Amino acid sequence: MAKLLKKDIDTLLDYLEKRDIDPLEARDIIHKSTPEAQEDNKRFNWKMLRFTMYLWERIEQDKKGYLWKKTDTAKAVVESKNYIKMYEAFNNSKYDPKKEAFNLFKLITDPRQKPYLKSRYFVFKNSKNNIPQEIIDYLLDPKKNPIEWRDRSQRIYRKQHY
Repeated sequence: MAKLLKKDIDTLLDYLEKRDIDPLEARDIIHKSTPEAQEDNKRFNWKMLRFTMYLWERIEQDKKGYLWKKTDTAKAVVESKNYIKMYEAFNNSKYDPKKEAFNLFKLITDPRQKPYLKSRYFVFKNSKNNIPQEIIDYLLDPKKNPIEWRDRSQRIYRKQHY
């Protein structure tokens, strides 16, 4: 977390005071907007599950040595049996793979979703180990977030992390 300076805290308190917002009320509002506070929110859980399935697919592609385009990855995820099964559990509407692939692509590329794409919310498939933030950033945009390979052989690095 970013280190807060006294002036930042004072600015925040001034903001709350001008708008007649109690600091405890502000804390509650912030807490309600976090994933930890939305355990019963079906729509939110479906979004996070789609993120997870997308990341797992990207990891499998990376293990094979080549990441597909994001649109192709979204199509692969949406066409998987696991996705279809989860779709039926979370949605009452008819399953349309083209529409779902487009929606997943939009969700993944939406900059407003960045706060939800944090390491603490995702684990490796069949594991309880969190996916490191460095890998999540790489999987979402390998050109902007290249991983500095620790060894000339990418396989060694991948085996350590996947």
